[in-house]
Amino acid sequence: MSSSLFAPPRFSDLAAAAAGEKPLTWRQRRARFRQIWGLARRHGLLPFRKLDFSYDPATADLRARQARGLREALEEAGGGFIKAGQLLSTRDDILPAEWVRELSRLQKEVNPAPAAQIEELLERELGERRGRFATFDVEPLAAASIAQVHRATLDDGTVVAVKVQRPGIRALLDCDIDIMLRLAGWATRRIKQARQFGALDIAKQYAQDLRNQADFAREASNLESLAQSARSARDEVRIPRFFPDLSTDRVLTMEFIDGETITALRREGQTDEIEDALRTVLRSFLRQLVIDGVFHADLHPGNVIIDPDGTSTLIDFGSVGRLDRDLRQTVQDLAIAFLQGDTRRVADAALAIMPLANPADEPGFRRALAEFVTHDLGSGSRITLRTIDNASDLFTRYGSALPADLVAAGRAFAILEGTLRTAAPTMDVIGESRDAAQALILSQLRPRALAGAIGRSALGAFPRLRRLPDRIETIVGDLADGKLTVKIRLFADDRDRRVVTGVIRRVSTVILGGMLTVASFVMFVLPPFEGGSLSPVAAGVALAIGAAASFVTAAVDALLGRRP
Repeated sequence: MSSSLFAPPRFSDLAAAAAGEKPLTWRQRRARFRQIWGLARRHGLLPFRKLDFSYDPATADLRARQARGLREALEEAGGGFIKAGQLLSTRDDILPAEWVRELSRLQKEVNPAPAAQIEELLERELGERRGRFATFDVEPLAAASIAQVHRATLDDGTVVAVKVQRPGIRALLDCDIDIMLRLAGWATRRIKQARQFGALDIAKQYAQDLRNQADFAREASNLESLAQSARSARDEVRIPRFFPDLSTDRVLTMEFIDGETITALRREGQTDEIEDALRTVLRSFLRQLVIDGVFHADLHPGNVIIDPDGTSTLIDFGSVGRLDRDLRQTVQDLAIAFLQGDTRRVADAALAIMPLANPADEPGFRRALAEFVTHDLGSGSRITLRTIDNASDLFTRYGSALPADLVAAGRAFAILEGTLRTAAPTMDVIGESRDAAQALILSQLRPRALAGAIGRSALGAFPRLRRLPDRIETIVGDLADGKLTVKIRLFADDRDRRVVTGVIRRVSTVILGGMLTVASFVMFVLPPFEGGSLSPVAAGVALAIGAAASFVTAAVDALLGRRP
C-alpha cells in the first residue's frame, strides 16, 4: 500500500475539497486535526506543558527555539492558524519577548490561489457585472491566508482594489477554529501557565475575530459606516470609496490607494512621516470612539496606508466596534472626568451604567478604581490588552461586568497603542490622547454641535411628550374617581434592609436579656422549697447567665453592625 495515502493533507487539498463552501466531512476534519498534531510534534511543541512562557533569562534560548518551532508550524498549517498567530503576536503583555518577536515574523504573504479558481469565483459571484472590469491583474497585489487583493480598472477608467476570498476558506476556518478552541481548552485544563493568561478566553476572542475577517458583508457595512462618519466630521483620515454594485459576500471592490503601509515605511526608516501620520490616526480613532460610536478595532501597522501627499488611509474593516448612545455617553463622561483627573466622577460615570451587585461594596470599589486610574492610566503608562483585562477583573471582583462593547473599545485602543509604541516610540500616547480628547469634547460645545445635540434630544423626547396629555388625563380621572394609588417600596436598598433587621435583632435580644434578668431576681428572693429538682438560687444563677449572654450578644452585634 502506498505510503502517500497516510501523508497529511495539504492546505490546497483541503481548500479544493471545501470549494463551494461545503462543510468539511468528519474524515476531512479528522485529517486536518491529525495534520496539526503532527506539525506540533515535528516542530518540538509537544508535550505542551513543557513550553516555556516564563521570563527567566536562563531559559531564553529554550523559549527562542520553541517560538521558532511554533512559527514554522503555523506557517505550514496555513488557514486560520497564520492569522491567529499574527493576532497573538500583538500580545506582548502576556507573552515573553522571544515568543512575540518570532510570531511577528510570521509571513504576511502566502501562495495565491490559482488564477482559474479566482476567475471562477468572480464569475459566480458577480455574473454579468464581471464585464465591468476593463482590466483585472491576475497576479494579486497581496495574498493572505483569508483573502487576496487584485488591482483592476473599471470601464470608466477608475482604478480599484478587488479583495477576493480564497475559495473554500470559510469551511476551512470553521474547522481550524474548532481545533484551536479544543487545543486551548485542553491546555487550560492541564497547564498552569495557560490558565494564568486565559488561553481559552483568548482563543474564543480570536475565533470571533477570524469569523469577522471572513464576513465580507459585515466588512462592507463597517466600511460604509466609517466612511459616512469621516465625511460628516471632515476627518483628516481617509476611508476608501466603496463600490457596492461590484461587491458580494465574497468579493469587495473599493478605491485603490496608492501608498505604503506603516510596516513598509518602518522598514524604509521614514520615522518622521510615520509619527505625523499616526498622530492623525490617533485623533481620528478617538473621534470615532467618543463622538461617533463606530470605530476601527484593528489598527495594526499593516492597516494604515500613507499616500505620497502624507494623507493617512485606513484599510481592512473586518473588525469594527460599535457603541450605542448610552455607552457613548458613558465614554464621554469618563473622558471628561479622566481629563480633569477626577476619580470620583470616573466612578460615578462607571456606576451609572454598571451598578454593583452589592451597593455596600461601593466605597471599596471607588478606592480600587481610583488606584487603577492613578497607576494604570497615569502619565507615562502603557495601555496594553492586560490593562483592559485588569479593568474587567476589577468590575468582576465587585459583582459587576463591563459591557462587551466597552471591552472591545478598550482592546481596540490597546491595539492602536501598541502600534504607536512600536512605530513611534518617542510619542507620549497618554499625553497625545488627553490633548486629542480635550479638543473633541470642546468641539461639541460649538453652536452647530450643540444645536444638533438639542435637536436629537428633542426628537427622542417627542414620543413621550406626545403621550403626556393622555397620561395626565388618566391621572386626573383616577384622582376624581378616588382610584389613584401610589406604590412606595420601602427598604428597596439592601443596606436599609440590613440596618432595620439588625436593629430589630438587637432590640429583641436586649428585651430577652431584660426578661431573664427580672426572672433571675425573682428566683433569688423566693424561699427554698422541698421536693424540687432545682433550687431557686440555682435557677436564678442559670437565668442570670442567660441574661448576661443576651446582653453580650447584643453588644457584639452592635459593634459588628457599625463596620462598613
